[in-house]
Amino acid sequence: MPLGEKIKELRTKRGASLQDVADAIGASKAHVWEMESGRSKNPSLDMLQKLATHFNVTVAYLIEEAEPDLTKAQQFFRRNSEKLANLEDKDFAALEHLLSMVTKKE
Repeated sequence: MPLGEKIKELRTKRGASLQDVADAIGASKAHVWEMESGRSKNPSLDMLQKLATHFNVTVAYLIEEAEPDLTKAQQFFRRNSEKLANLEDKDFAALEHLLSMVTKKE
């Protein structure tokens, strides 16, 4: 998925307007629209970092094409690897418990 589509998808999932994103990352509404529409094809690293921070994803997620052979679970963990790297053992235990509850079949 191209960068512009990813930005738009992340923005709409949050229910945010172009102006909301622009204000959050210190850009103009027009610039955010240009990135979403593909008219701005080469955003700066600084802009990508601001977008990634705002949407709580990695820069790599924004600029990489999804690998079709990865499962949704693999894509999820790749997107969230930085967050997971900082978890403590008790946090992993809680995640495993939650996963067991979510996947439990009745």
